[in-house]
Amino acid sequence: MAMPRSLYERVFQVLLFEGLAISIFAPVLSWIVDKPLGHATALTFAISIIAMLWGLIFNSFFGILISYASSRIQKWTRVVHALGFGTGLVLIAVPLTAWWLEMTLAQALLMDLGLLLVFLPYTFCFYWAYDMLRQRLVKTRLRPRSLPAHRQSQYAPASPVKGAERPR
Repeated sequence: MAMPRSLYERVFQVLLFEGLAISIFAPVLSWIVDKPLGHATALTFAISIIAMLWGLIFNSFFGILISYASSRIQKWTRVVHALGFGTGLVLIAVPLTAWWLEMTLAQALLMDLGLLLVFLPYTFCFYWAYDMLRQRLVKTRLRPRSLPAHRQSQYAPASPVKGAERPR
């Protein structure tokens, strides 16, 4: 059974996801739309804030669904996760992008669909890697640790001495 994620962990996960996304995609957006890096970063940051709020809501509900999935189908649930998250974000971000970059909704939709094609693998890889690392960390934390020999209890049964007779 998977350990549930706390609100603190969900916030950390979303901040990590968005921080990496801004650092990767703001320079790319600046280059594509031929706008100053600061202008593209501001838009990327605004979309990131929206994405964090959307992600927090979406991931909370998706986390409930995925907790019932077996590890064998986890990759497919992450594909569904990436598609659902990306679609919701496009519906929210297109009007903002059109306004910010002074373009039509159709142009903004085409640009966001192109961005979605880049973000789908990013989203899939990020959450899959996060899940794998989290699973390893949880297993490590839950694994019972044996005490070193010098820390074992003095009341532990002594090991029998070779050649000693057993009382009858």
